[in-house]
Amino acid sequence: MKKFILNTSIFIVPFFILHAFNVFNYEQRGVEGDLARVGYLYSNPLPRGIIMSQYNLPIKFTLLSEIDLTNKSKIDVVTIGDSFSEQESLGYKNFLGNNCTSVIHVDRYISGNNPIQTLIGLINSNLFDFIQTDYIVLQTSVRDINNRTKSIDFENSIDFELLLKKVNNNRREVPNYNYQFFSDATIKMPLNNFQYLFTPKPFFSKTYKVKSNNGNLFSNNPDYMLFYKDDIQKLNTKNDSLNTLNSIKVLNDISNLLSRKNIELIVIVSPDKYDIYYPYIENKSDFIKPTFFSTYEKADKKYKNVDTHRILSKGLATERDIYFYDDTHWSPKGAKIVADELFSIINK
Repeated sequence: MKKFILNTSIFIVPFFILHAFNVFNYEQRGVEGDLARVGYLYSNPLPRGIIMSQYNLPIKFTLLSEIDLTNKSKIDVVTIGDSFSEQESLGYKNFLGNNCTSVIHVDRYISGNNPIQTLIGLINSNLFDFIQTDYIVLQTSVRDINNRTKSIDFENSIDFELLLKKVNNNRREVPNYNYQFFSDATIKMPLNNFQYLFTPKPFFSKTYKVKSNNGNLFSNNPDYMLFYKDDIQKLNTKNDSLNTLNSIKVLNDISNLLSRKNIELIVIVSPDKYDIYYPYIENKSDFIKPTFFSTYEKADKKYKNVDTHRILSKGLATERDIYFYDDTHWSPKGAKIVADELFSIINK
């Protein structure tokens, strides 16, 4: 029995030591961004929670699931998008609402993984017979837009009765990001942090940690920038000009559909953090240049476009923390810049 315990402890004790080391060095991820979490970073000079704590805005938008879809309502703007549209009180839609614009936002569990296709389905349903609006704001991240428009079905329609059931039956689950004792993170965490000493992306990490040539981009002056792996690994699709022109054609066709209902389409293509901060990478020769926006912005469009790459890049010249340091998304500063431009377009 003693021999069994001794042999077992040889394997278990190192695990406990690693776990204790991780607990001591790794903050719980409730206040930190997704890049710190999926990179298992011990060190985080600027947690997302520090930036968010500087704001206190009342909620001035309404979720689609919160209204009675069987009664007609008039609203200024309907928004639909991906995770860039899901920043609650500190997102662009709430800054827009605080500018006295009435806003209804399509819940993420309704918009799903492809808000472009979902919007087409909603247009072909009779939803906009009940919700009368002047503008629909369609937001999509640049890393996914060309994939999302590859196989669009313009005949797709979302059944209105099924939509009502989906809204009534939805139960929101809060994800648990806390470090668990029995998890592969116990091994990945120290291994990743060791590998970051030699490589910008460890094997088990989803986060690139890249040396910056400008320490004034974020508060607390970090020497490195963090990027999500898909920002870089999807560059071939993002940079393909033919794919980008196809995306614009799809958006033009959606604009034509909406014009028949006297609704104008406004599009927000959210730059990946990598797109905005690429000029500030110290060793650019190791990384491919993002070129999506050089194609996208020059092309003719039948819809109104928020020139996100230009206005956010311009913001970097005078403001820190346009994006979160430890997260893939723009910060409240970035969201407000986008919302102000959106408000300007609507009020022209």
